[in-house]
Amino acid sequence: MKKYISGAAALLLLPLSVQAGEILPNLYARVYCESRAMGMADDQARRQAVSESYITTGNPMTVTINGTETTTDVVAAARTVVKRCPQYF
Repeated sequence: MKKYISGAAALLLLPLSVQAGEILPNLYARVYCESRAMGMADDQARRQAVSESYITTGNPMTVTINGTETTTDVVAAARTVVKRCPQYF
């Protein structure tokens, strides 16, 4: 549980566009895991994954996890990454 929350917190550190949009969780996880497998550092892999999976349509719901407000797409992306490549957490 804490692992995916850490992943969600890491995603929150990335600057996203001010306009409405969302992260496609499965695409994010695929890009992140493949980037890490190629040797990218965690921060670089996160940036690459957001760059490739962020779409400007959609408006995901807001949730609060451990006192931190985030959106459901970020939580779903973090959970998917932990399932797809747990070796990086």
